[in-house]
Amino acid sequence: MSAQPIQSSDDALRDSVPAESGEVVFPGRPDVAVEMRQLDFLLGDFRIEYTNLTTETVTTGEATCSTRPLADGRFYELTQRVPVPGLVATWLIGWSDVDNCFVSFYYDDWGHHGRFTGPGWVDGHFKLTGDSAVFGARHGFVEDFEIVDSDHLVKHGFVVVGDDLVPGDILHFHRI
Repeated sequence: MSAQPIQSSDDALRDSVPAESGEVVFPGRPDVAVEMRQLDFLLGDFRIEYTNLTTETVTTGEATCSTRPLADGRFYELTQRVPVPGLVATWLIGWSDVDNCFVSFYYDDWGHHGRFTGPGWVDGHFKLTGDSAVFGARHGFVEDFEIVDSDHLVKHGFVVVGDDLVPGDILHFHRI
């Protein structure tokens, strides 16, 4: 088998090659999905006031969040820093043309991780539904965002327990 020359990136790529040629031609880069504009409400820096409803005694606190576009705007990276209990959590959210929905991947510096999907805005809510491996077990979650105004949004988090959604947290994001 002889080595084939690699085409320079300076050479113009053809749109297609006859199937019988045996040549491998990579498709062109698609445009950023217009659906990503639905996530623009998340861009920027926020101060978060949170209420944790999962503890025996309801707890409150403050955190920060910043969201920036990645991969030329194909994904948004949302990073939350929660001083107490000392957690940095990251969400990657993007549009999947293949699945025709938003996809999201969650991970944090405690080793928790999860996968979520959602259709986008429906009746004033942007919801992501999925499951995460947290605190030694897998749990179902629903994250429900609503815009209060251009500088304030609220997220209600729910834990799936059987057929019920149990309130888990409430986060008020205030743009800074």
